[in-house]
Amino acid sequence: MKQKISKAAGRFGVKYGQYARRTIAKVEEKQRKKQQCIFCNGTAKRISKGIWLCKKCGKKFAGHAYYLEREKGEDNIKREKTNTDTFKKSRELKIKEEKIKNNK
Repeated sequence: MKQKISKAAGRFGVKYGQYARRTIAKVEEKQRKKQQCIFCNGTAKRISKGIWLCKKCGKKFAGHAYYLEREKGEDNIKREKTNTDTFKKSRELKIKEEKIKNNK
């Protein structure tokens, strides 16, 4: 027996195609998770498209339509640092190799 991949988007049946239903299922899965307020890290509730209300601090703010996305997570910053570090190291190695060649 095959397992349903479309999850909550299975309500559309065979209409709209497999790719569209999978995409909707991914968005809805993210949407239904508890979202964090960008100001106080409390729980934010979606009032309407792109408008959010924090239950903890009471602030109303705009964000993404279906889910809130943090600006820059620690993972992104770490990746940026490692990419620049490796670039600098490779550049330093090239400079050292050029100096060695020029000295010979």
